[in-house]
Formats: sequence, structure tokens, C-alpha cells
Amino acid sequence: MSAIERLPSLKDEPPMDEARFLKFLEARGEDERWELIDGEPVLMMHPPSLKHHIIGQNLERLLNDALETQASKLFAIREIGLAVEDKPSFRPQADVAVIDDDHGDNPYFAERFYLVAEVLSDSNTREFISTKRLRYADHADCLHVLIISQADFAVEIWSRSNGWQGRVLRSPEDLVELPEFGFTCRVVDIYARTDLVRRHRA
Repeated sequence: MSAIERLPSLKDEPPMDEARFLKFLEARGEDERWELIDGEPVLMMHPPSLKHHIIGQNLERLLNDALETQASKLFAIREIGLAVEDKPSFRPQADVAVIDDDHGDNPYFAERFYLVAEVLSDSNTREFISTKRLRYADHADCLHVLIISQADFAVEIWSRSNGWQGRVLRSPEDLVELPEFGFTCRVVDIYARTDLVRRHRA
């Protein structure tokens, strides 16, 4: 995620739900990227960095390779809106998510998702990312939440099967294992074609 900005003018208004959020978006520019986090619209102030895009693309490809090998109906997709059914005030846009062919009837937000990944930037606050992670974990179908650093090799994995206890992989050769998806890769594979890998191999 990029730098974030909240709207002071909405500070004293009741929390937004999805319907109000969509009306709010109608009045905004199409090039703006907004998320609804606990009833508050949040603007991503700067476009994602090139490294951000590369990491997201790497993960999307690696996940899809694993899922296709299994002939799964699941697939990975980038920059997608998500919905948690009983939380209408939470409509985030994830950097990468795993959804399925039958992802619900909502035309804007996938109502079923099985993994979410967020690529961090230096401007993200821990509170903001922690809020998103906790809300993702509330979704009944979500099995894993990944939080990926841009600054160094660091992949946080939060898994339902582990009681949502997080662990951080920091070695480039550490294995990221997501058995529900038949997925295994090295941490370094997620960072392919970035400066971190070039420095690591120098």
C-alpha cells in the first residue's frame, strides 16, 4: 500500500457503509484509489512503486502457477476490492487475493476470498495494516494473510490453521508454505527482479 490520507471533513459523520462509500466514489476521480476501513474512506496518496508492482506480480504468478497445477477453481488476482459479509464498513482493496470462480454477486467487491497479501511501504502505519489484517481474518473463508516488506526480505504469514499467530520469514531461502493451495516458494522468489535480490547476489 502507498501513503494514506483521511478526510477531516468526514470526521464527525457516522461510519460509512458500502452503499454510502460507492456514492462517495462516484464523486471522486477515476484515478484515485480509495478504501473503506472501519467506516472511514482512506485515499492511497501516491501510486505504488515499481518494486511494489513487481512483488505483487511475482506473488500473483507464483500462486496461480501452484493453483493451476492442482486444476483448482481458485485463482490469484491483484488490486481487488474485497467484502466481509458482516462488516459493511470494511471494503478494502488488496494488493493480491485468492478468490474463486463463484466469488459472489457483488460487482465491485469479491465476497469470498481465501488469501490476502499486502505489500508494505514505509508510510504505512502499523495500526492501519493491523486493522486490515484483523478484518481479513474475520472473513470465514480466509485462510492466510501475508504482509510483505519492500524494504528488506520479510514475509509475515498469519494463518487460520495456526490460530492467527503470525510468523516472519527473513532469510531469502526460507520457504513460504501454504499447503491448502499446494504452494511452496522461497522468500527470494517473491522478490525476483528487485534490487533486494540483486544486492543479495552481489
